[in-house]
Amino acid sequence: MKHGNRSVLVALAAVSVVGVSAGIASADSAAPPATRSDKSFVEFMGNVNVSEIAAGANAQQNATTECVQQAGHVLHANHTQLETKLEPVAASLGVHLPNGPTKADQAMFAPVADKAHTPAYDTAWLNMMFKGHKAVLAKIDQEIANAQNSQVKAYAEMARPVIQAHLNMVYGGQCHTPPPAR
Repeated sequence: MKHGNRSVLVALAAVSVVGVSAGIASADSAAPPATRSDKSFVEFMGNVNVSEIAAGANAQQNATTECVQQAGHVLHANHTQLETKLEPVAASLGVHLPNGPTKADQAMFAPVADKAHTPAYDTAWLNMMFKGHKAVLAKIDQEIANAQNSQVKAYAEMARPVIQAHLNMVYGGQCHTPPPAR
């Protein structure tokens, strides 16, 4: 991928996160209290974000192809922004967000990291990101359908197109340029 495409890719990703995040701040403060499911979703997304920040940084350092390095950069930047947007939602619900990936996530990623600087790393990283983003997207869709708290629902709605764009980048365990912005 050419350097110019990287700038477009990063700009597209940033617009995806920033452009729709205003709805979270304006969510109705008189909304029904969050259910345990809403709080679990916030905890889940906090874990996803810190894990993807770490995985993105790892790909930037250890991938062998420019496409995977750029995908890592986008995931790192987007999940950092998603985490920043999640923090006030979590605080309003009294949910503690993790500071880094769980030991289970670290153990799951270790076999990928062990392949650093080889083509096998790129393949393993893309496959892991594909499976993970499919699962996250399903969880987001479930939360959008069932959320009781308007802040949590607004966050899920804001995060969905970002996660979908990530899934598109790693679809089928192959590195793809995201679709153009609408």
